[in-house]
Amino acid sequence: MQFRSDIFWKSARGCCPDCGAKVRGAADRTGYFARLWDTPAACSSCGLVLRRKEGFFLGAIVWNYGLTAFGVLPLLLLAYGLELIGHDWLVRSAVLAIFLVPPFIHALSWRLWVGTYYAFLPDQLPSGGRRLDD
Repeated sequence: MQFRSDIFWKSARGCCPDCGAKVRGAADRTGYFARLWDTPAACSSCGLVLRRKEGFFLGAIVWNYGLTAFGVLPLLLLAYGLELIGHDWLVRSAVLAIFLVPPFIHALSWRLWVGTYYAFLPDQLPSGGRRLDD
């Protein structure tokens, strides 16, 4: 199994992992904050299904949890270790981060998960011979 980093980075940038076109959802017409939660069902350019069958969302949950637990919370612990914040502020900030960070990185987590999936399984892409309807 070969990891295809080009596919991963295309998806991480918000492009379709197959055709490379910018993936646009319905919320692209409304504003920046609406796009944080918008995960389009398919690529509007090539038709690649981004939200697949039940259970596919679990990978996005893992990315979301990982980015929060191992990305944001260690920064708070570092600030506490350097005595930039006190114990009370550490606890308050950690609770706020646990509730506020995951919704804001939801779309990023989806992009990273789709990129991870197709980077490890590039033959699952329509250009690799798979049907669009999965």
